[in-house]
Amino acid sequence: MTNAKPPEISVIVTNFNHARYIEQAIHSILNQSLADFEVIIVDDCSTDDSRDVIEKLAREDTARIRPPIYLPKNSGKWFALNTGIASAGGSLIALQDADDASCPERLGHQRAILKYENSFHNLCGFTHCYSQADMDRAVEWKSPGGFAPPYPTMNHREVVEKVYRGFKTPGINHYFVGEDYEVHGASTLFYRQLWETGMKFLPGNMGLRCQKAEDSDHNTKMTLLLQKTSVLKEPLYAYRRNTSTNPAYLEGL
Repeated sequence: MTNAKPPEISVIVTNFNHARYIEQAIHSILNQSLADFEVIIVDDCSTDDSRDVIEKLAREDTARIRPPIYLPKNSGKWFALNTGIASAGGSLIALQDADDASCPERLGHQRAILKYENSFHNLCGFTHCYSQADMDRAVEWKSPGGFAPPYPTMNHREVVEKVYRGFKTPGINHYFVGEDYEVHGASTLFYRQLWETGMKFLPGNMGLRCQKAEDSDHNTKMTLLLQKTSVLKEPLYAYRRNTSTNPAYLEGL
């Protein structure tokens, strides 16, 4: 018997005490128009009802949701991300925060732009959401007029300029500084091989010149070192505001 072909994309969902929100996050991935993916949920020792919700979700779709990983102690998002990626089978890695959600076209469009721009690393835009109603509206967004060239993108050079501007400017502590567009750090899609060769996630608050957030730090490192990042100018990620809960992040562990 031959082993099944691994999926192209592994979506890593890290969770800490987001039992209220993780069901929408997971369903938003399962509802993607692109079908070739797996979901890896890593729970960072939650103290709410997350495990019950995660187990229910895993039972509902055993074909695409891998057996969840439960960390024995709260170790931080950076550690949870690295743990999930280490078990991934896909050649591409995507992130999804447990309190956010993705539009159905997100993975398909990001993959298309990654290939079209010959990128190693791609991100997309997002919508700020302050309520559940905002989230429900944001995930319904679709590309007006279809999705075909010329694509709404920023190429490698444009992205590097905006990231470098933020990197060298005192007081800027996020990934991307653009006058007319924002991206979300967790909307990243990148080749797993880059992670294997050293581009791993680091803990926040290390005193390094980059950001507290693990995903922002990782994106900056990928962009400035590799200079093969593209940005898709579509708001395909719904960002739920004011829901950070992880003490490992808050304490800078």
